[in-house]
Amino acid sequence: MAEVAQPPNAGETPNGKAKATRPKKPKPKNAAAKRNAQKAARKQKNSAATGRLPWTFPKHTLEDAIRVAKAIEDKNAGNPMPAASVATAVGYKQVQDWRFLELLRSANQYGLVDGTGPTAKISLAKLGQDIVAPSSPQQRTEGLFAAFRHVKDFDEVEKFYGGKAIPEDEFFLNTLTREFTIPRDRAETFAKVFTTNLTYLRSFAAGLPTSSVAERQVEAATGTTTTTLPAPPEKIPGPAVIKEPRGREFLETCFVMMPFGEWFDRYYQEIYIPAIREAGFEPVRADELFTTGSVVEQIWEEIVKAKLLLADLSGKNPNVFYELGLAHAAVKPVVFTASKVDDVPFDLRHLRVIIYEIQVPDWGARLRKSITDYLRNAAKEPEKSIPHPFRSIAEGRDAGDTKPPKRRP
Repeated sequence: MAEVAQPPNAGETPNGKAKATRPKKPKPKNAAAKRNAQKAARKQKNSAATGRLPWTFPKHTLEDAIRVAKAIEDKNAGNPMPAASVATAVGYKQVQDWRFLELLRSANQYGLVDGTGPTAKISLAKLGQDIVAPSSPQQRTEGLFAAFRHVKDFDEVEKFYGGKAIPEDEFFLNTLTREFTIPRDRAETFAKVFTTNLTYLRSFAAGLPTSSVAERQVEAATGTTTTTLPAPPEKIPGPAVIKEPRGREFLETCFVMMPFGEWFDRYYQEIYIPAIREAGFEPVRADELFTTGSVVEQIWEEIVKAKLLLADLSGKNPNVFYELGLAHAAVKPVVFTASKVDDVPFDLRHLRVIIYEIQVPDWGARLRKSITDYLRNAAKEPEKSIPHPFRSIAEGRDAGDTKPPKRRP
């Protein structure tokens, strides 16, 4: 007798095998939730796809990346160094620290060094040598421009705009995405690094002759011009001083904290700037910061970047003491000057303090020489220019810490 075929059980195929079931997706409760879910899915998909693409431009500015080349030159006379030694030299405790590896990658992208990764041996490239150990200021400036243009994306965007000014953020970001295929989620990083680099290059080109190639290049990239002021006529010296364009010469900076106006501006131009440069540092003062944003944030950034700081405590100016507090929070070595010892707080008199008296003959020349000598000594032994309570804080920090240290419990 023929067997009657039985219908398959629920969850089975006609041959008796179990059906493969798919997990049910939770349904959105309403249309708005459905749209949000679709948008999140697309964003996640695009982010995952972009994450697999290599970065074609540095995440760090040129100024930051130069720290790697400078460390090799200073610590090993320009000879190759293991990545672990370079990490320590630039202030990181672990060679596997992702912040150091990103910094090292940026230095490679600018063409400053060769070798990347935690086990690599890092050597100084020719561009890096031209910047950290140049034969002349012009060679350094030309090397900086060459390093900037070593990044293909930066070079193409600079040529695209030529002598035109960079547009507002929204339009610039749109151009980066449409014309240069910079991923949308990376466009803001590109714009920040690119524009910061242009400002940095402008500081080095400002003091060169107008006919120099470097200055014409930065004027074309930024849409700005450098004007040389006429020399003032001979007259009796007074507190007013004409601020002429000053081209940057050195990589490491000395941030100067002092009162503004009247005679102090003249002291800064005729004594402090030459003295600081004689010590091998580039002077920077708060009134020379022209970027937009919070003034305090800009001052903090300059203090953190500075190798040394110089504070004139004459007159007990409250702004100077506020900036000095930021310098101590950043655990930075500070050299002090004052026109009288009573202007120096008692707790700071054991540090490097230069007292100058304007009634003494040749006081300006003496002050200039003292500042140069004190800065050089502070660079060799920075811990002696940091108040003792802050020295222990410095031991627990590395180069990635840009925020003031937290108070210990």
